[in-house]
Amino acid sequence: MKAEMMGGDGRWWNWRGRDFKAKVLFSQKGVATQILLLAKSSFFLLDCGDGTLRDLLSMGEEWIHALRGVFLSHDHPDHTAGLFALLSFLRLAGRKETLVMASPSRRLELGINHYRDSFFGGFPFEIEYWESGPSAIRLCGCEASAFPVPHRERTSFFGTAGLVPAVGYAFIGRTGERVVYSGDTGWFAGLRNIIQDADLAIIEATFSQPKGEERHLTLGQAEELAKLAKWALLVHR
Repeated sequence: MKAEMMGGDGRWWNWRGRDFKAKVLFSQKGVATQILLLAKSSFFLLDCGDGTLRDLLSMGEEWIHALRGVFLSHDHPDHTAGLFALLSFLRLAGRKETLVMASPSRRLELGINHYRDSFFGGFPFEIEYWESGPSAIRLCGCEASAFPVPHRERTSFFGTAGLVPAVGYAFIGRTGERVVYSGDTGWFAGLRNIIQDADLAIIEATFSQPKGEERHLTLGQAEELAKLAKWALLVHR
């Protein structure tokens, strides 16, 4: 069964599996994307756009000490603009637990460290950086891995840039359940194999018509990919 469930279906979670639950907190192209993944009692955040802290607070405070990892697909502002507000709040809330910060680029690490050092006493928690690459990491009984995706930046003022460091993520749970997040990506041949038989595929579907560049998937491409997974959520619309 497939569904595009951006607004939910009467449940708070958009999707519930054996090992994971998923909620699209918000996703709109050029504005923000933030997706919550729950693995047993641990929370993972997939991207951290503007308003992430507000969206998380709508579910209470359980996540403050149970958030284990932030997985950034790339460093464009609509996927990272909420990061510093989130880290500042965790500091004020007295969080102690180590937080994994995954990103395909080290540029955000440098910015976060500078931000941390601007506070008296820094952060009361450690940040463990993972420059997401071919090696998987184990976290809270799950395995997380990254795969490179083609993504270019384009504006009407400046034209099209070269490829930016960008990844999608795959998570495997305790029973082998698999969740795939495409991140922002253009079409590439290996994407079908990555999404094939995923228990949940969270797929970007930005364009209504092809743009002829390695920027984003079209709705039609996303819908075709969704047929390969057991369940799919279409985001970044």
